Amino acid sequence: MLKIGDKVKFLNAKGGGTITGFVSKKVVNVEDDEGFEVPCLVTELVKDERFEKTGSTPAFPSVSRKVASEKAEVRKPKKESQPLFASSYGKPAVQGGAFFVAFVPEVPTMPLSGEIKAWLVNDSPKTVLYHFSLLAGGYYSTEKSGRLGPFSCVPLKGFTHADFSNFPDFGIQILPFETRGSELLTAVVKTLKVNPVKFYKETSFIENAYFPARAFLISLTENELAKEIEKLKQHDFSAPKGLQESGDLVKPDIRKKETPDLKEVDLHIQELLDETQNLESKNILEIQMNRFRFEMENAIQNGTKRIVFIHGVGQGTLKNELRRELTNRYKKYDFQDASFREYGYGATMVILRRK
Repeated sequence: MLKIGDKVKFLNAKGGGTITGFVSKKVVNVEDDEGFEVPCLVTELVKDERFEKTGSTPAFPSVSRKVASEKAEVRKPKKESQPLFASSYGKPAVQGGAFFVAFVPEVPTMPLSGEIKAWLVNDSPKTVLYHFSLLAGGYYSTEKSGRLGPFSCVPLKGFTHADFSNFPDFGIQILPFETRGSELLTAVVKTLKVNPVKFYKETSFIENAYFPARAFLISLTENELAKEIEKLKQHDFSAPKGLQESGDLVKPDIRKKETPDLKEVDLHIQELLDETQNLESKNILEIQMNRFRFEMENAIQNGTKRIVFIHGVGQGTLKNELRRELTNRYKKYDFQDASFREYGYGATMVILRRK
């Protein structure tokens, strides 16, 4: 059984240190000789037998109290935690390596009940320089920057449920490098727009190689094949203009009638408007309800079977107003809480047409 103060060694990596605290029953913090405090799985640690109390003095050179005191005085301050992935140890979990922004809930079983912390994950053998900023009012404001070692991650910022109503866009800049390499590596520059509705869905948080808890991972590494497919989608494959004008080629009149079984509508104000800073609460509610009525009428006209309105939890104002109108204006249609697994408590499903 490990306890605070024990000297330990890493089973699958070089080095070791002293246990300084417990993160959970399975994870402890270990401070190495350079002052880094690293979260590690208990199963990946073993007591350093050189420090076991056997009645004899450990086989280390003796150090006078004076020298030890001087060392204590000049000891470097603790650096921010930069944990190694317990499952990696030199081998990326993603083939070729990757970078992620990860959202890790404080309470894994109920993500919205506590803080959700954003992390930058470096799942590669490269060292990186990173810059994290938030986009607001057309300007990127620096939140954090620094250096991140291979196969490690660093906390960026914590968010709570109150932040979801005006969730910011992320600016991410990553410059990977090698202390000795044959070529310069490509930088990653990305503006990341995260829909906070994802935090309401249990399925967004998955088991992963980087954290003991389930996490919502967003890749920052573009897939080259996906980029080429996107180029093909944007390419103009229409016939030459001369053929169209001559009448040799006639485009068929294809009119697709939208009759989906299920339609999803996000009523969060940031999904409806680009700028919301100058709006009062009553104006926001009016905009959301107008969108609700529009989508209801459109779904009824198109023969949609079911429609889900994502309203979030919050104070319950939008949810109560939406259900009051369903009861009075659309009383011929049944409604209920949408799937808890998909939306948590933050959505209402209206049944427009039976199967």
